[in-house]
Order: sequence, then C-alpha cells, then structure tokens
Amino acid sequence: MPALETAMAPDPTFRRIKDRIAKRDLLFPARVEEVARLCLDRPEVLAFSSTNHIAKRAGVSSSTVLRFVNMIGFSNIKEARETFQNEVRFRSRFSKRN
Repeated sequence: MPALETAMAPDPTFRRIKDRIAKRDLLFPARVEEVARLCLDRPEVLAFSSTNHIAKRAGVSSSTVLRFVNMIGFSNIKEARETFQNEVRFRSRFSKRN
C-alpha cells in the first residue's frame, strides 16, 4: 500500500482534494476514509457541523475527524470548514442557475 500523504497544497480547495483522491495520490486509513466519504459526499456536514457531530455521523472518534482534516492539508478544522463552506456556496449558486 502506498504511503499516506497529505494534500500538501498551499491552499487546498475542495476540487483539488477530490482530484487527488480520485488519482489515488491521497489515501486514507479505513476509519479516516469513513470521514472522507461523508464529508466529500455531503460537504455541508463538515462546513457546518461540530467535530463531535461529524464523528458520530461517520462512526468514528473526534480525533479521527481531525486526522482527516490534517491529511487533506489543513492545520485545523476552522480552515477546513471555510473551504467546505465555499463549496456549499458554489453548489448553491450553481443549482439556482439550473
């Protein structure tokens, strides 16, 4: 199995994170992958929920949520929330146009 990596982008965007995962440049341990699936499928969860709520929904510990946040290139959940909130805004604007 390839070594685990972080997103390493200076300012990771939601799309960049998803691209790295799709290319298998970014791999997660099984428990962290549960958080990744939840938050990438439903970005509003990370954008607006507490760490404890995210952990409960993914069936993992709060520290696993924070590991996910670090692995995708953020130093804390606040930074990740901003990026995921931007994605939610983008999706909202896009869906209103269609």
